[in-house]
Amino acid sequence: MASEPVDVWAMADLVTPFAVRTAATLRLADIVQDGELPLDEIAKRSGTEADPLGRVLRFLVRRGVFTEPEPDVFGPNEASRVLRTDAPGGTREWLDLDGAVGRADLAFVELVEQVRGRHPAYPAAFGRSFREDLAHSPQLSDSFDDLMETKSDELAPLVAAATAWDRFERVLDVGGGKGVLLAEILERHPDLRGTLVDLPGPAAAGERYLESRGVRDRADVVAGDFFDPLPPGADAYVLCDVLGDWEDEDAVRLLGRCAEAAGADGREGSVLIVELLPDPDGEFTEMDLRMMIYVGGRMRDLDQTERIAAAAGLFIASVIRLDDGHGIIECLPDR
Repeated sequence: MASEPVDVWAMADLVTPFAVRTAATLRLADIVQDGELPLDEIAKRSGTEADPLGRVLRFLVRRGVFTEPEPDVFGPNEASRVLRTDAPGGTREWLDLDGAVGRADLAFVELVEQVRGRHPAYPAAFGRSFREDLAHSPQLSDSFDDLMETKSDELAPLVAAATAWDRFERVLDVGGGKGVLLAEILERHPDLRGTLVDLPGPAAAGERYLESRGVRDRADVVAGDFFDPLPPGADAYVLCDVLGDWEDEDAVRLLGRCAEAAGADGREGSVLIVELLPDPDGEFTEMDLRMMIYVGGRMRDLDQTERIAAAAGLFIASVIRLDDGHGIIECLPDR
């Protein structure tokens, strides 16, 4: 049976996505959420020039986003509501060109040069790496932390519910940000203790967050680089949405640190990798490109994960697939 023809020209369109992202960045959906407004008033509230703003809005109206009931008067519709700040899922924040991820998407203009092997995309676009950008800009850093928190809030309950954490006595969350996943696990298992390891900024936020969740008395917070030796003594070392940020060499180093700590003093602790796994709708391959462009990382299927685990002295013991496309890959020391 013949497949439907693919409209390559529509796929290559850059005008529509940039117009949508401009609307998201300027919070235009918030401005008109209560009803129609004259273009001059929208421009005033968004801090923009009326003429170019009107041209963007008219284009979006033709694409089904916003309405123009009379010339130079624009209002909301069902499509524009998705771009409101209070919309479920935080779509606006992911598209905001002033935010960390929206800005990072602009580095795709250098994709062809990275594929040609001439230079990494993000530093070529912005003059420094993604991580350096976050370190230099509190605005970008805060927006990134907010987006990752939103993502963690959705993923953490799935991970916490999917495996028997009560078989462990202590869980160590490696690069766990402010501790959303660790808090979720500790809340569900009152006899469990935990440790959070991350850089000083996230670690300080973790102190406060774990206190707010009522589990600080059972959690240690360690400020440090996870490429350095990790605290030994835990029964489980968790890497949740971390390995995809790194190319194979660094991913092996990181898994090696986990294996080293998990096997200290003759113990045989587990290393649990939580990552997106291949899916039929293309989210995995899209994220693979994003990781390559943003930070020089990569997404991995189970065979690729097995290879880097083996290089770090581990083998895959089990895999649990979550409903959102992630998997929990449990590794044990290969002795």
